[in-house]
Amino acid sequence: MEQDETLQKAIDKWDNVSHNQAFRREYEAREKVLLDEKAAVAHAEKKGIEKGREEGIVQLVRNMSKRGTAPSTIAELTGLELEEIQHILRLL
Repeated sequence: MEQDETLQKAIDKWDNVSHNQAFRREYEAREKVLLDEKAAVAHAEKKGIEKGREEGIVQLVRNMSKRGTAPSTIAELTGLELEEIQHILRLL
């Protein structure tokens, strides 16, 4: 019963606050900032993962080449185009 009263007080307070236009604008602005920050972090994380994968592929190609694996075989095993393999190897 006490929980019901506490919950009702919280609901009543929220109703009062939600009718306050200035508070609502501030709340919505803060929510937008939080959503923008979350989107920026997700974007940065995605870019970081992509960059890490690319660096891993480059390292794999270089290591395979150093061990004497032919570029055509590297392309076949990695699924990369032969031109991509050759480009990576030219950067060595």
